Amino acid sequence: MHSHKIVKSLIFTAAVFGSLAAVQTPTAAAKWTTGMPKVLQGRFTSRYAKTGNFYPTLSVKANRLTIATQKKSKTTIENLAYRRSTPVSYVIKGTYKNGGRTYLRMMFGSYQGKTRVSYKSSHLINGHLRWTKHYAGWFYQK
Repeated sequence: MHSHKIVKSLIFTAAVFGSLAAVQTPTAAAKWTTGMPKVLQGRFTSRYAKTGNFYPTLSVKANRLTIATQKKSKTTIENLAYRRSTPVSYVIKGTYKNGGRTYLRMMFGSYQGKTRVSYKSSHLINGHLRWTKHYAGWFYQK
């Protein structure tokens, strides 16, 4: 009878400490990693010409992202950091040359043995990211 009480108290103690350990386990937030993931790095070109027979390009390096949508119009984003959003996308944050902060959601995938990427942009408004409705279309690796 005495051993039966010891077993009951041990089970109760284990249950109490187990539930406390489960409650106090901190959740791991997604951390920002400096730079760009290797899967997104490279030079990419759209298949569709804009006005003036210009094909938009996307140049992604480890520390800089350049988007050229017209012949004389380039947007450069520096001080990049990323975190994985889904199995096929990353959220990228960086700063424009004028110091403004921006966020990009970049999707990637393979197409005919090469990488293709797409992006949509966002800005932080009242602590929340407001994304554009549509992605910019696919850019294919050169």
